[in-house]
Amino acid sequence: MAFMAPTTPVTVDRAMFSMWGQGIGAEIMGRLKFGPQSGEWPDDGWEGWWGDEPPFLTPVFILTRYPRKTLAFANGTSFHFVDASPEQALSLAHDAAGGLDVRIGGGPSTVREFLRADLIDFLHIVIVPIVLGSGVRIWDHLAGLEDRFSVESISRSGGLTHQLWNRNGRV
Repeated sequence: MAFMAPTTPVTVDRAMFSMWGQGIGAEIMGRLKFGPQSGEWPDDGWEGWWGDEPPFLTPVFILTRYPRKTLAFANGTSFHFVDASPEQALSLAHDAAGGLDVRIGGGPSTVREFLRADLIDFLHIVIVPIVLGSGVRIWDHLAGLEDRFSVESISRSGGLTHQLWNRNGRV
């Protein structure tokens, strides 16, 4: 078999990250993944970390206790700000996903809430060998979680480790 060499090297990281948007029809994320603000939304025009072309290309549901009007972008991304439980947010996202999957995009507190509610079937965690200082710990208060998933790890010489958590016994 012969083929043209790609313009950039084919790596495990590139292969894993190429799956990021496949089959995704909606996303759920926490407020801090959307922006650095807390409390009431300031009137500062903030529309997320991503500028005029957020990479999601789907409806995104931001979990927040503070209402805000939906933000819509020309590339198909729309940000909906909801005060909802994980179950309620997942129901909204499923309705918007058009039969595709829903990604729980983070941050760690949001992922932990959905794991605690037993609403995650697949988890891709990337472990980076650096110390960032304080932060939010994803694994707190999740005893027995490892019994619900089979875990495969792929480590790279550069230090990144991809963990793939597949739910046991759920189709």
